[in-house]
Amino acid sequence: MKYSFTKINIESPFPTTQCGHSCQTEKLFEYHDHLYARVFALADEENWIIHFSFDLLAFDLEHRNMLEKVFREYYQDDRIRVITSATHTHYANSVRDPEYVNYLYDLLVKETVKMEYRDISDITTSYQRLHTNAVGKSRISGYETGNEYLCLVRFFEKENNFLTIVCNNCHPTILDANVPYFSAEYPGYVLKRLEDTYPETDFTFMQGAAGDISSRFVRSGQDYDALKELGDRLYDQIISLIDTPAERTPLSLKYKSVPISFKHEFTPIDLSKIRSDLSEREKETIRLGQIERAKLESSNNMIFGKLIEEAMIVALDTGSVKIIFFPNEIFSHYMNYIDLDKEILISYSNGYGPYVLPIDFEYITYEMFTDTLTKDSKERIIETLKTI
Repeated sequence: MKYSFTKINIESPFPTTQCGHSCQTEKLFEYHDHLYARVFALADEENWIIHFSFDLLAFDLEHRNMLEKVFREYYQDDRIRVITSATHTHYANSVRDPEYVNYLYDLLVKETVKMEYRDISDITTSYQRLHTNAVGKSRISGYETGNEYLCLVRFFEKENNFLTIVCNNCHPTILDANVPYFSAEYPGYVLKRLEDTYPETDFTFMQGAAGDISSRFVRSGQDYDALKELGDRLYDQIISLIDTPAERTPLSLKYKSVPISFKHEFTPIDLSKIRSDLSEREKETIRLGQIERAKLESSNNMIFGKLIEEAMIVALDTGSVKIIFFPNEIFSHYMNYIDLDKEILISYSNGYGPYVLPIDFEYITYEMFTDTLTKDSKERIIETLKTI
């Protein structure tokens, strides 16, 4: 088996807007902390997996497909499978800026083909899971999910832990929407601390099913000190898991992708059902949701893109755990349709799409206004999650 890892600085060389909040309209050029694409690659006789974790809001399916095609041609190898996912920081360079996206794509190709691979053997993996509200919980008043998890997937060559994947499902929106700088938010902060603590281990991050999870009812503020406070809590829990012995399984790479089509409808929303106990922030986001809904209905366009009609769900089985990648902002409710002892659900992969609420969800929230998937589409999602 062969392995490689690299970190690519993906900060724009020219000013761009941020991407994550409707108020982010000013072009900026100040970086509070670095933005990276963390890339790990594992290859055996059947599969050559290249995974990109971006400090971005999203990375679209078209460019993912282009990367896979160019790498297959460059290496003359059809084993290559490219998987992309985003940390979903709301304070990265805008993926709506075509100049930046073109710069990013060219940079990824140039730096990825430079990766140097080394032979590895006697490889095992472990999977650990911990329920935690260290950085977030349900951001909807009166609705608790119970599906907030920190997960670690660790890779060992004999006793050497050479790669660790950190998975957590919480929106990186601790910071205020108007901060005048770019930031990798809590995922970047936590990974930097881990890299400093374990310099011999490569770390990357995958954002879980966080459509309904944020720091709204957990954070003490919305500045960088508040981010560090919550990030330190998550870091401490990661260290605790690392220090806990875990069962290890021989590594076996298995890849599967399933195309899925989505149908959309604009079901009327009964505003009389808005709860009276909502926070002021929730009331404000509902107002913004109505604006987004009107844009969707009039032009099939929204702040972050357009309605997705075709998508791809991907599964990577490592032997210890199956990691399932889904493009939309899927609610943590959908974790109920997988085996959490053996599977992880990752959002914001291979594209970006609106929220996916549970079927017949009764709470009037911002997320409801951009969830246009039909019941049949959601049932297909559930079936795919169960069987992939």
